[in-house]
Amino acid sequence: MNPQAAASTVLVLTEATDTTVDLVVRELDSRGASVMRVDTADFPLSLQVSARFDGTWHGEIRSADRAVDLSDIRSVYVRRPTMFRFPESMTDAEQRFAGREARRGIGGLLLSLPCSWVNHPSRAADAEYKPFQLQAAAACGLSVPRTVITNAPEHAAEHSAYLDASAVYKTLASATVADGDRVAFIPTTEVATSDMADLRVALTAHQFQARVPKVRDVRATVVGGRVFAASIVSPDAGAIDWRTNYSALRYEPVSLPSEVEASLLALLDRLGLAFAAADFVVTADGEHRFVDLNPSGQWGWIQEATGLPIAAALAAHLTGEDL
Repeated sequence: MNPQAAASTVLVLTEATDTTVDLVVRELDSRGASVMRVDTADFPLSLQVSARFDGTWHGEIRSADRAVDLSDIRSVYVRRPTMFRFPESMTDAEQRFAGREARRGIGGLLLSLPCSWVNHPSRAADAEYKPFQLQAAAACGLSVPRTVITNAPEHAAEHSAYLDASAVYKTLASATVADGDRVAFIPTTEVATSDMADLRVALTAHQFQARVPKVRDVRATVVGGRVFAASIVSPDAGAIDWRTNYSALRYEPVSLPSEVEASLLALLDRLGLAFAAADFVVTADGEHRFVDLNPSGQWGWIQEATGLPIAAALAAHLTGEDL
């Protein structure tokens, strides 16, 4: 949808400790934009909504320090909002019920507004499904490694042959797993046929991909049709997962080949996304193989290391102004 006529406020939904979004808010402030930053965790204790329907919705969102009319919301930037927090006096069942009502009430009001989104929640949710994402990428002309999704260990030999006997395991969802106060990281890992034949593979869906011999990785951050790419330089250029050794990495701004950039932009358009962080591996002959994209990927450290104006591009997109 097009932003509402004369609407001027950018609504930012994220947790209070999100330092990356601080970069965007500073850019918005420098442009004189009206910004309302809230977390859904503030509802209902310090965040209120009140609206009436007469063919369209009229009302306001009120935080502890300001109120914004729904008609004044030009765009919504969804970064990292956290779960609603309810009074401890409510039972678990009451809180679950209240959470469902809050999600559909507040979410429904915002989705009804004729404003722009980064990203629209429904489009972002669809894009999280990696098999769907990979098929869309291939349809847009990107080169995608051979991939297997399975929970059938008895097909290990067949799958291994399809992947040319050199494969990696990569999570389909988040690579972090929380267990109480402990958070474990599951890196992309090389696997053998025996790993794919492990009976535990039957317990859930697994993603195996052909391992691509690479000389470097590239992270491409896309904002409203602009692509900001950075080469990730590792001491071990062939390392399977650069995320296992952040402290040793260097970053250099690069340009994607024109045909790769065009296909990447076509992919975001196909997925209905205004923003995404896409990862590529680059072979010795310069071929860019698409790994995946994250519709809510991190980018703050890339901007800090390279000077790429990602925050400024987000601010420009959210306000409808030039970079």
